[in-house]
Parts: sequence; structure tokens; C-alpha cells
Amino acid sequence: MSPTTDVALADVDEAMADRLLQLAKGDASPDEVAPPLGGPGWNLERTAWFYGYHRAAAGGLDGPAAEKSWAVFTGPHIAGSVRLKREPGAGLPSAETGIWLGRSFRSQGIGGAALELVLAEARRAGLQRVTARTLAGNHGAQRLLTAAGAALTHDGDGTVHAVIDL
Repeated sequence: MSPTTDVALADVDEAMADRLLQLAKGDASPDEVAPPLGGPGWNLERTAWFYGYHRAAAGGLDGPAAEKSWAVFTGPHIAGSVRLKREPGAGLPSAETGIWLGRSFRSQGIGGAALELVLAEARRAGLQRVTARTLAGNHGAQRLLTAAGAALTHDGDGTVHAVIDL
């Protein structure tokens, strides 16, 4: 992380979800942010999923969805979102993480700083392991995960599985 990078996490309420969706629509591919629902682009189904997802994740790791999402800020600018989702039955207290950043915020150390912040949240929640998945071609995400101490496994389906023991 660059020493000048000022990164913080903020809870996602309805107003923050509106800001995240505005960023996603203007500075990210829909496939980077939401599942492929209802066809290409930001359609009604993807938009409904986006709001429903963030509403459910507002309950936190101990809520019904066992998931928490945060907006990622760099200074006063909203840059993307990061999440944790408990993984029941993983053998030890674990959660899966994922992050997306707007294109204009990538390759600036923001993702690494956000990952460190979410790993600190995981530790506070008593988790012992955090996992992630990315595409084999997403070398930036692999570098970010490796820098955070992840062990990477290349799966036969074109994805990479990362494990960070806390």
C-alpha cells in the first residue's frame, strides 16, 4: 500500500447502496459486481439483486445472511465494496471475502488496504481463516491476495482459490 493511500470502510445502508450502485454503473462492469441476471448490462434484475444483497448483508456476520458488506473509501471518494460471508462447516471459524473497485481506483493500493481492513474485521469477529476465489487470469487479485499472505491453489475450472490463515 502506498503511504499516502487513505482507505476506510463504511457500513452500507440504503443511501450508501445508492452511491455504490452509481459507482458500479459508471466505473465497473456489471459482471464484476453482480451475477449475470436478466441479460447484459445493469437491468432491473441485477439492480434488484444489488439492493437485496446489501440489505441482507446489513445484518452482519451474525445476522440471518451471515454476511457483512462495507463500502470502500479512499479519502472522501467511494471506490468500491468489500464483504465477508461466514463459511459454516469449514472446520474452523472461516469466512469468504470478495472485493470490487471502480476501474479508476484500481492499481493504487486501495484494494490491498481494503483487504487488510476486512482481515482486521475478520479477526475481531473471531475468525481464523478467510478464503477468496478469483479467475486464473486476474493476476492483480492474485498479487493482492498473495501480498496479504494467502496460499493460492489453481483449480481445474479456471479459478484460483485463496486461503489466508489469521
